[in-house]
Amino acid sequence: MAKCPICKSRKGKRKCLIADGLICSLCCGNTRTSEACSECVFYRKPKRKYNEVPSYSVSEMDGNMELESYGNSIEGALCAYDMENGGKLKDSDAIRIIELLIDKYHFQDQQMDQEHPLIVNGVNYIEKSITEDMNEIGNEKIVRILGVIRFVARRRTKIGREYMTIIHQYVGPRIASGVRVLLR
Repeated sequence: MAKCPICKSRKGKRKCLIADGLICSLCCGNTRTSEACSECVFYRKPKRKYNEVPSYSVSEMDGNMELESYGNSIEGALCAYDMENGGKLKDSDAIRIIELLIDKYHFQDQQMDQEHPLIVNGVNYIEKSITEDMNEIGNEKIVRILGVIRFVARRRTKIGREYMTIIHQYVGPRIASGVRVLLR
């Protein structure tokens, strides 16, 4: 086998769309870009580091009526969406919906890639709530609220619906802008 044309030290084993010939796996990973390599079989979309997204801390949210009302609006919309779907929303679905909203508001993604219809419809449902209840605040604040909600959801969940149960019990479904109902 020929040496990699980029590093000239290891054997080239991967057919490269950019370089003319076979390159080594290390150079493939180091030189890969989404623009040039999205059609390559070795390309993987980079994973987002949601833990590094700016967010409020739980203590910053606690007692701040404005921030709590925004968080309750999002969690209330999750409750309402869950109820409309017969209680089928798992914690992992709720977390994925929040992550896709972070993708939109923080990473500026314009579209969702191959998501389940339950998730896509959930994003649209929650986004409608955000538009109605938070139209006067900026994306940075929305991202920070979504970040803390994701943190809390991941902390509360084990394998099923623990987080969803908690928000149903303490937040309740959102039925209109600024209106939620606690069901006991």
